[in-house]
Amino acid sequence: KEAGLPTDREELASRWATWDGYLELGKEYKKKAPAKSAWLDSVGSLYGIMIGQEKERYYDASGELIYDKNPAVKEAWDTSVEAAEAGLSAKLDQWSPQWNQAFAAGSFATIPCPAWMLGYIKGQAGDGGQGKWDIAKLPGGAGNWGGSYLSIPRAAKHKEEAYKLIEWLTAPEQQAKVFQKQGNFPSSTGAIETIAGAKDEYFSGAPIGQIFGDAAKESPVQVLGVHDQNVMQQITNALSEVERK
Repeated sequence: KEAGLPTDREELASRWATWDGYLELGKEYKKKAPAKSAWLDSVGSLYGIMIGQEKERYYDASGELIYDKNPAVKEAWDTSVEAAEAGLSAKLDQWSPQWNQAFAAGSFATIPCPAWMLGYIKGQAGDGGQGKWDIAKLPGGAGNWGGSYLSIPRAAKHKEEAYKLIEWLTAPEQQAKVFQKQGNFPSSTGAIETIAGAKDEYFSGAPIGQIFGDAAKESPVQVLGVHDQNVMQQITNALSEVERK
């Protein structure tokens, strides 16, 4: 509001339907932004979300490394560099103590992030952040930024029992209960349907059931490779160097 920009989630979703639109709004924000407040937390988060919107990023379906020739990687890189050079970033390393403190300090206006980060934001922003945050549809379409996995060690003595426990824990009924208690958005389509009308009062009553439910229907099934995370980390490190110049 202080920067003269809209705060309505639907209007924002319309104006930043593309990443170009997102950067343009960021440039407008910078002109009138409150002191010590950037448009977004880090170009690393921007890059991570953008590349998460692609089916293929660092490997193709045959297992070949393609990061150096994939147009999607270049586009995400170029957009992130543009944001850095335009001074739109708070230049914070994700998961650092400074980044954690910034949620409560109002150091940035937006953060492109996955559904599972909502609980983290609440924990860092605290009670004082309730009603000061909102959620809008992501620029560029739906994406996928990881998640959690349950696995059974090869040396486990009770593999069958462990598998039954995993089946129970990941059943739609349990996922819906975890969502109601912790806010972790479910991966099961059955659970997603049961929480379609859910809203989050912390995030200004945002219709998270609808927003994330619609996104889940469009999210790409990604091709991942054995060194996927290593490549991701090196690119993110390089972007951190760029935004600190």
